[in-house]
Amino acid sequence: MRPFSTLLAVSLTFAAVAAHAQLDREIVRVNGTPIRQSEVFDRLWKQYGPATLDDMVDELLLRQAVESSGIKVPPAEVERRFAQVKEQFQDPKLLEAELANAGTNVDKLKLELRDELAREKLLAQAEKLGVTDAELKKAFDEHKDELGQREAVHLRHILVGTQKDADDVVAAVKGGADFKQLAREKSLAPTGKINGGDYGFVSKGMLPPEIEQVAFSLKPNELKVIPSDKGFHVLQALERRPSQPAQFAKVKDDLRELLLQEKIKAALPDYVKQLRAKADIKMAAAAQ
Repeated sequence: MRPFSTLLAVSLTFAAVAAHAQLDREIVRVNGTPIRQSEVFDRLWKQYGPATLDDMVDELLLRQAVESSGIKVPPAEVERRFAQVKEQFQDPKLLEAELANAGTNVDKLKLELRDELAREKLLAQAEKLGVTDAELKKAFDEHKDELGQREAVHLRHILVGTQKDADDVVAAVKGGADFKQLAREKSLAPTGKINGGDYGFVSKGMLPPEIEQVAFSLKPNELKVIPSDKGFHVLQALERRPSQPAQFAKVKDDLRELLLQEKIKAALPDYVKQLRAKADIKMAAAAQ
């Protein structure tokens, strides 16, 4: 299924256009030739309508199935899933910025996560899905290296346009200037302005090779400038964190949840087909 935000945006577009279709107003005029609202609607429907409608029917059927089952998701479970999302961002402000760019916010995200958890509970209950201890141990043994904590460096970064700008930043930091304030004022990287150039602990494999090599060679608080086609990167490593092997007791709960999600994802298409087979779905005459 398509991301919820995309479906919502397209469905709202359809609704808005349909509500005023009788007016068929001009949207834009190009060299004297108008493009009308009805033309936009027709193009949207031909490109996205049938697939979007199918997705919306499936979502509604799942929502109805959740409601009829009486499944409730405790707030603590929503907060746990939200914490997992938040862990992917070194700074909460970065998450908020990403959500704002997508036209949503933290409260709406939590509602989506609640619905997602409810659907997972529905599938697990209806299809009797679960993860055995043997499956859990097998998955841990097979992915032990991936589940461990990789070597990481606490990295700060400012992107500027010229060598002189980079040298000035280095001199300012060495002179006692606040790195975060400099990043907000001077960095050309959008994330740098949001998080003050502080990217938290960055694990090996997350950075471009030419930057990673330098970042993991820096001593604590050392500064270095790296030229690139995007500009000049001023890097500072605050501290290093060594790699640590995965411990079964620490990762088993998250691993069990991941394995169950994979089973739910695999079972979802057939379950939706079952719901469709039992449902009374009638196309309105105007949509046929």
